[in-house]
Amino acid sequence: MRSGLALAVILGFSSLIAAKDGGRGKGSDDGNDDDGSSSTSSAASSTVTGTAVSGAAAGSNSTSGVTTGTVCEDYMCISGTINGSTTTYVMQSTGKAKLGWMAVGFGQTMANTPMVIMWPNSDGSITVSQRQAPSEVMPTLVSNPPRVATADQSGSDLTGTQPKLAFTIETSGGTSQPIIWAFSDTNPDSSAQDATIVQHLDSGPTTLDMSTSVSSGNTSDPVSDPNAKTGDNSTPMLQYQKMIVAHALLCTIGFLILLPAGALLARYTRTFHNAWFRGHWVFQFAVAGPVITAGIILGIDAVATQPSAQLADTHKKLGLALWIIYYFQCVLGFVIHRWKPLSWTVDKKRPAQNYGHAVLGLVIVALAFYEVRIGFHHEWDTLSGRPPIGKGADIVWYIWVALIPIAYLAGLALLPKQFRQERPSMKASQSEYPLQEGYTDEGRYTDRF
Repeated sequence: MRSGLALAVILGFSSLIAAKDGGRGKGSDDGNDDDGSSSTSSAASSTVTGTAVSGAAAGSNSTSGVTTGTVCEDYMCISGTINGSTTTYVMQSTGKAKLGWMAVGFGQTMANTPMVIMWPNSDGSITVSQRQAPSEVMPTLVSNPPRVATADQSGSDLTGTQPKLAFTIETSGGTSQPIIWAFSDTNPDSSAQDATIVQHLDSGPTTLDMSTSVSSGNTSDPVSDPNAKTGDNSTPMLQYQKMIVAHALLCTIGFLILLPAGALLARYTRTFHNAWFRGHWVFQFAVAGPVITAGIILGIDAVATQPSAQLADTHKKLGLALWIIYYFQCVLGFVIHRWKPLSWTVDKKRPAQNYGHAVLGLVIVALAFYEVRIGFHHEWDTLSGRPPIGKGADIVWYIWVALIPIAYLAGLALLPKQFRQERPSMKASQSEYPLQEGYTDEGRYTDRF
């Protein structure tokens, strides 16, 4: 038992230390290699028709020293061409969905990353809007960015099923550029640079390698570039992203594995062995407590590294509430076990707080299922800046949310036997209750969930 407790403490707090190793905050790993300051841009609308050579190459008769590169995602391809002090970026739809707007940002996460957002207008013009966001919220216009993006008419084309939008911007240095990208199929329906934009259909981080030399007369579109690389979104995780992952794992293990395990242990073993209560509290408090607490602390620290409020949404508020209720439940269980009312000691009637303890435990697990789901469905997307979690998480969640209640409900079939054991005045055969001899109700009087 002591070794189990030590293992739990080591598991919880070693994860806490490992995830926080290297210091809090983004530091030098914030990924905003392209521009270290807060920026977004204003841009004029330009009328664009037809196709042409990529702007960076077209602006000079010589391609000596000009380098380029392309990366493709499901809904869009992005190319970058470096020509001296100017870099031309071209965002092109793959035709998988109708174009609403496209964006590229110079960094690894949405928070505090300078972005260039572009969309076509009904009059044939293109709006270029340089924006920035403090977190995973709609980015807002920055009217005076340090690097101004300008629509490239020669590199843009609004015709066909694979329209492309191009802009030029001052070269930041280096041919390997960490970027974030976003594609939406909903047009803002306004040419204003500060127009409200609907959340993207798809997005993610990647790296654009622009080290390939440009051959003279290169007119390849990003979607047809034979040298285009497929985006794998494998940009290394930042420190706070690792903390989010550790938070999710520890809280899921604590709330959805250890707590249900302790509940099921009590439900199934209390009629067969007098030591059931010891196993119950070890699971519920000694093991789950350090794991859950370490996970909560990691979540709080991860949010603290970002410019967003600690209790800004349902996931954060419910998570804190669950943590508080969990410890209240532990204290309630201890009180019920140590101090028995006269209704039990004299009349052997089950006190109301025993039922309340059981019901509260079930409520905690039910809310934890909901909390985990909104965590990987919403919070991960909005806070981490990483690609969405795959459908496999949904499948596992649905299976687990069905198995735990079924297992618990099946255990309720033992209630009649439990009630009879808790009433020593009732006669029972030794064959039905092999533990009846020397039986004590000290460890059995309460319905812990």
